[in-house]
Amino acid sequence: MSLKKFVLALLIANVGYFTYNQTWFQSLLGDDASQREPERIAKQINAEAVLVTPLPALANIATPPITTTSTAEACTVLHEQWVIYMGPYATTAANNKKRAELKQLGVVSSEISKPTLKLGLSLGQFESENAARAALKKFNDKGVKTATVMLWATMDAPCEKP
Repeated sequence: MSLKKFVLALLIANVGYFTYNQTWFQSLLGDDASQREPERIAKQINAEAVLVTPLPALANIATPPITTTSTAEACTVLHEQWVIYMGPYATTAANNKKRAELKQLGVVSSEISKPTLKLGLSLGQFESENAARAALKKFNDKGVKTATVMLWATMDAPCEKP
């Protein structure tokens, strides 16, 4: 029974707050109802001192020159790492079964340990997509049919110094 009383009290408090915000009872409480627009604009002090300029006038403002860093400091290369992936597998048992099958084919595999990929196997990591695709072709010749090449990671690496 106390929960019903609590909910009723919250409902009454919400209705009271709503009516207070709508200025229905503000004259009874002595609040100044003129703080709302448009009376508030009339109360502005020195309103004519505010200068509003159109946006195109701002385009003529001179901007300071952009400072550049030396090419040795700013040079970075996007470094990609590609992987040959097999999966996802529903259970660890299915993952282990596929790993045993690959071992019989003479293919070395390792478990994937990345949160964005589900349980699966890696047949190798490569520096380029072309190298990964060439290795996948060799795995296909050995009997591996369900592996795919996918981007594993990208990183910014500094440029090699000449």
